[in-house]
Amino acid sequence: MASASIKEFGKAWWSEVYNRIIGAVVFLDEASAECLHWDGGLFNLLSGGAVSVKSLSPFEFSRKEHKKAVFITQTTSTQLRTIHEIIRNSDFAHCILISTISLDVVLLEINEGKDVSDVITAGRGPAEATKQLEAMLIEWIGKKQCAAEIVHIPIFTITPTNVVFLTPPFTKVYPTYDGKLIPDSTSLDLFTLTSQERSEVRRLASGLNGLMDSMNLKEDVFYMGAYSSLVAGVLQNSPVCLARRKNCSNPASLILVDRTLDLCAITSHNVESVLDKVMAVLPRFPGHANDVAVDMSALCEANVISHPEDMQLSPGCLYHADEACIQTLDYMINKSQKEVMFDLYNKLSKLDVQKSPGPKTLLKVTPQSVEKIISASKGNYDVIVKHLGILQQAIGVVQTLKSPKRAQFDLLTSLEIQVLQNLAASRDSTSVLHQISQLIKSRKDRNLPLENLLAMIVHVYSLIGTEVSFSKSHEDSLMETLSVAIFEDHRSLFEESGKMVTPEECDEIAKNIMARLKDVAQMRKILVKYNSVLKPCETGVGHEYKGVIHQLVDDMVDTERPELVDLRYKNEGIKDLLRSGLNILTSKKARTTKHPLDNPTVIIFVIGGITAEESKRLHRSVITSGVDNTVIFGSTRFVTPAEAMRDVLAL
Repeated sequence: MASASIKEFGKAWWSEVYNRIIGAVVFLDEASAECLHWDGGLFNLLSGGAVSVKSLSPFEFSRKEHKKAVFITQTTSTQLRTIHEIIRNSDFAHCILISTISLDVVLLEINEGKDVSDVITAGRGPAEATKQLEAMLIEWIGKKQCAAEIVHIPIFTITPTNVVFLTPPFTKVYPTYDGKLIPDSTSLDLFTLTSQERSEVRRLASGLNGLMDSMNLKEDVFYMGAYSSLVAGVLQNSPVCLARRKNCSNPASLILVDRTLDLCAITSHNVESVLDKVMAVLPRFPGHANDVAVDMSALCEANVISHPEDMQLSPGCLYHADEACIQTLDYMINKSQKEVMFDLYNKLSKLDVQKSPGPKTLLKVTPQSVEKIISASKGNYDVIVKHLGILQQAIGVVQTLKSPKRAQFDLLTSLEIQVLQNLAASRDSTSVLHQISQLIKSRKDRNLPLENLLAMIVHVYSLIGTEVSFSKSHEDSLMETLSVAIFEDHRSLFEESGKMVTPEECDEIAKNIMARLKDVAQMRKILVKYNSVLKPCETGVGHEYKGVIHQLVDDMVDTERPELVDLRYKNEGIKDLLRSGLNILTSKKARTTKHPLDNPTVIIFVIGGITAEESKRLHRSVITSGVDNTVIFGSTRFVTPAEAMRDVLAL
């Protein structure tokens, strides 16, 4: 099935799902539910003929009269056990397992410890996996008259805009090696990883392969970073990918980049993008990584005590499948706060009950002026139902801009700028860590959360790389300060896990954090040209941060075509060597290296998260360069400074 864009890729495969659900109880795992949300949500399944929709949980089952079940899942071994439980407690006669992961990968996982390489090499992996999974389902259903179907449908993308896609099933994929940020050995391959990490690499590669297949793309793979080289290796060498490249005809470039090479962009509080601000202030929509929970009490008559714990009122969210809301979400990523506020005001004034002043007469749209229209709709359920999407978006933005966290972020932003100028001006680190230690000690007076200060420390270590080294006494003093702060704030810091810690354990945590920070500073050591992200401003005054990916994109679209020395090309291996070996004998000119823009479509995929702000800036670089190529940006998820910090420090 060929689709021209990533948005169409998602739509086309969801329609394959909708064809199979008539009369069925549908069970979805969290990642598939998040993908469904961005395709239009629950009503797509219900209006498409599903009799009921449930989460994939061992505590779920179905009523006796329901005989058909559809499971939409990543097909992990845990999920297969869950499916077994659900079938055992229900009375199905027909089960369809929709695996969102390629079946050759599933085969490797369900036969962990057995050698199935011959089957895979012969290209029989998917057929063999189908046979094994069908047999399992039939055994679990346990009836004479029953049917089981296995089908692979690559549902793993969501598209916040036409040029950005994210991958909910791979939210947790991060460039680490047995929990470390830097691999132990230089000769890295799949078998130096733990089996869990190995399966994550294969799953991510299988998703990207499914995407290429549907878009009929035959790609050249480029990569930056050790983890990306592993994913590139699977894409280059696995039999399923090799078979696909024989059949696909549209040339493309796929560039894989490790997030860990540059953590500054995602740990910075200095962002213009409204979506980043909203994501950083509001809690996540339950079970989702890329949407937020909006407190809807502003519209309702219900008395809500504490959102989001008070469950009598469902939260709202930002993404809605109607055109007006899709446009507003795009503005929240790509336009200024002022433009977003005018857009919301314009759309809301169409449904205004009390006729507020028209946007023409307003010089400035404030959160208060938007809020006024919202409260005019309170309890007016006819208006609310018709315009629910835009109301949720508006409430989310207003709640963000009025949140006390905004003032914290403004303070963190000014501190960040100060640190950047200090480091850039003197290339001297004497005061920076001392400043940060003082900030941590006085955080309660300034109302600064520890997790945001930790994000700032990651930002600083990633910013300096190997250009500045901190003195041991300052690092030791920071470590002590951290240990005390972690003990004092462990309740909020480890809220999710509910972990209780002793002072000794806090010493250990602080020590591990410092070790990881030193690794963060070493990340760009493997790069030749992009090893620094501190650049003199074009105005000639001061310095600014210019990210690794941004530098790469600028060089890539540069008409002079500078050599992209840090971008490795996964060539075809031995054939290439032989070819170039013979070339040396027969021609004077060495082979020119491949350039990503040699192909009309370029996909840049960042493993480990991206921000809306970053995707906007990268897209802008491409547009202003005037190149004709279609450049698409993908990542595992949208990420906030606090989330990025937790990924890096493994908190």
